[in-house]
Amino acid sequence: MISFAKIWVIARYELTWDLRKRRTYIVVGLLLFAAFVYGYLWPIIWGKSITTAQLQFGISFGSELWWVAAVFLAFTTFMSGLFPLLIGGFISADSLASEFDSGTVVPLLSQPVRRVEVYLGKFLAKLLLLLAVSVLFTLLVLAGSEVSVGAQTHLDMFPLLVFAEFGAFLEFAALTFFIGSFSRSGAMVLGVLITMFFMITLTVLVLALQFGEHESMFFLPVANGDFLLKVIPWYIVQPWGVMVLQGYAMGGGPSLPVAVTVVSALQYVLTGLVVTVAVPLVAGYHFFRRAEVK
Repeated sequence: MISFAKIWVIARYELTWDLRKRRTYIVVGLLLFAAFVYGYLWPIIWGKSITTAQLQFGISFGSELWWVAAVFLAFTTFMSGLFPLLIGGFISADSLASEFDSGTVVPLLSQPVRRVEVYLGKFLAKLLLLLAVSVLFTLLVLAGSEVSVGAQTHLDMFPLLVFAEFGAFLEFAALTFFIGSFSRSGAMVLGVLITMFFMITLTVLVLALQFGEHESMFFLPVANGDFLLKVIPWYIVQPWGVMVLQGYAMGGGPSLPVAVTVVSALQYVLTGLVVTVAVPLVAGYHFFRRAEVK
């Protein structure tokens, strides 16, 4: 039977090592820079062109929602994939691979713990760390918006934005665990992850150009994180409204639009998040359980 006490011990062991790694502080530095850009600079820049923001949301909104606009506009550009990849991927890259590479997996597994407890404990540590990172990032964006454009309202929606960012980070962490379960090098894990990211992104782009955006894309890794960060701001602004998913055809013109209610889109994207996190984790454990310890 799985012991949750042992899972927590492994998680604390993992968090202790994470706080000693240079990579963690590189991620924190990247986070501070991104929060400054999105929370402070972007509201000032976009404040000079409110019509652009209105077109993005389809409705008008005041300065009290600038912090939402800053995050939304930033993450639905190329940063929608690269930023979560850097945060979730960098933090999780050597969680499993380094244990095998350095040989520390031998004394770890010689303890009275099962492999499933080691695996779940390590992922729990990443989950807690990424949750803290998501809260910190959103707080910093909010604080920057307070300074740049004044007092912010709709603070009751703060947890939703934290969840959107956390979900995108977690998706990449799950993919990293899957790759790390059969890799022996943190650098190789990151290389494979980046390659997968660009391959999936290219596939989604081709599908969107050929057939237009569709809610079925919510179940694709990477694409789901992008849609999550599109749907959550829509839900904040107009939860009972309708979203129009529309890509561009190969010839350059717009493809056939697909209308979906915001609530329905949120249900799709949440289900897609569960699938894109659970499937890599289960597959990763399958390989980790069978990995030879040398």
